[in-house]
Amino acid sequence: MKYFLCFIVFLILQSCAVFQPKSFTNEALDEKLVTITRDSITLKEIFENNKGKQQLIQVFATYCPFSQRSFKDVIKFQKENPSFKYVFLSVDHSYFDWKRGLENIKVKGQHYYIPKKGKGKLAKFLKLKTIPRFMIVDKKGEISLFKASSVSKKVNNKY
Repeated sequence: MKYFLCFIVFLILQSCAVFQPKSFTNEALDEKLVTITRDSITLKEIFENNKGKQQLIQVFATYCPFSQRSFKDVIKFQKENPSFKYVFLSVDHSYFDWKRGLENIKVKGQHYYIPKKGKGKLAKFLKLKTIPRFMIVDKKGEISLFKASSVSKKVNNKY
């Protein structure tokens, strides 16, 4: 009976495991994003351009006060980790709102707009409910940190 109870507790704890994928789905990689110059690009192309580099990815919106406050921590992380590539994915209301909002953002990196916002395949894969959202992709292109809401100890401890 004691072993049976331990087994049940183990199963319950296992079922509470957090979704932590190691790679993006093809659908998420193929979603069309927009560059600052209004060209179309996929997440797969972005990763190919950054191949062999660690990447910090932030999903944000320029109008979001929580996103705006997070940029101070991102700038600090950038100074401490210059070898990273920084990819910023915006879910702003429109391309024009995003472009206008970028004028006030001091973080350096690759900025892209997600036209489908929280309704596309990428957002579904990310299970995007709140912003800002941080991820880390390692040099092999695998997801080493799937979800963090700030550049916290969780992100800093990864690297």
